[in-house]
Amino acid sequence: MTAHTTRRPGLAAAFIAAAAAAAAFGACTPYDPNLGQTPYLCADQEPRCPDHYECMEAGARPVCVLAGSLVPDAGIDAPSGFQCAMDGMLEPNDSLSTAYQTDVGTGAPPRAFGPLSLCPEGDKDHYQINITTANRGIEVITSWDSGTPVSCSILNGAGTSIANGIAMGANSVRACATNLPPGIFYAIAFSPKSLQNNYRIQLRLVENCL
Repeated sequence: MTAHTTRRPGLAAAFIAAAAAAAAFGACTPYDPNLGQTPYLCADQEPRCPDHYECMEAGARPVCVLAGSLVPDAGIDAPSGFQCAMDGMLEPNDSLSTAYQTDVGTGAPPRAFGPLSLCPEGDKDHYQINITTANRGIEVITSWDSGTPVSCSILNGAGTSIANGIAMGANSVRACATNLPPGIFYAIAFSPKSLQNNYRIQLRLVENCL
């Protein structure tokens, strides 16, 4: 005897609808699980941030930052009231391991970034330069409109300073190093007094430091 199975269109349709709803729910969850290190505004209700992120104060609005990292440079610094320039596209660049990677060392045109900020107090911004041709030099210039000076240095791949900034007029500092071998180098911008300020930075390869 041949067994017959009775089809139930209504039940099948219900399963399809449930599956579609589940897929839609998965696609519309409040947070993408792969958000990288870009800061996001905290939600008003829990969960305020995605997994592995934590809500931290950053001026007027709290932001979600990767657990264990610093509040990004932006907005009004709560303790001091200083207006920090928005440079989240380059953050986090507070250490050698998180330095913003530039293409300057490949022979690209000079790169200028800004306005940027040293926020909070004691912040240091790092920029990685990968030199691909022997006997080239690196020039770094920081400038600011007012307030505390923003100095700069050039570091080798181990993080040792090989050139320190020298004042160029009232609101600019220049560091330069030549005859460098191919390899990884870093430019660093910082406040000698560990104070906050907004600044601009220019990076380029040079033949000499005249």
